[in-house]
Amino acid sequence: MKNISKVLALILAVAMMATLMVACGDKKDDAKSESSAAAADILSGSWKQTDEVNGDWTWTFDGAGKCKLVGDTTGFSGDGTYKLDESAKTVTVNMEAWDDEKVYEYTLEGDTLDLKSTYSNYHLVKQ
Repeated sequence: MKNISKVLALILAVAMMATLMVACGDKKDDAKSESSAAAADILSGSWKQTDEVNGDWTWTFDGAGKCKLVGDTTGFSGDGTYKLDESAKTVTVNMEAWDDEKVYEYTLEGDTLDLKSTYSNYHLVKQ
């Protein structure tokens, strides 16, 4: 009976160690997938509009779904999220300061990004 208890305790200890080892997986794969997603996001980076009529605006997209909009001449600054749909050529933006999300049609040519919606238009240059 003592031998069976020892064997059972050893089996349980091995099973517990195996469970702990599986739970402590390598985080490098997660970091690689996040950096790959950021690299694949065509909007990733800072974009600036300089416009005498509409003011100066800077959009910053982090490549992982978060963005910031700063009105350099208006004093507006807001954080938000975005979803890029490359097949539809749209980006949906939801800023914390806005009542609802805005859908922009985008055109990207080299270092120039145009965002157009029924609410506003931006002609941006990559920084």
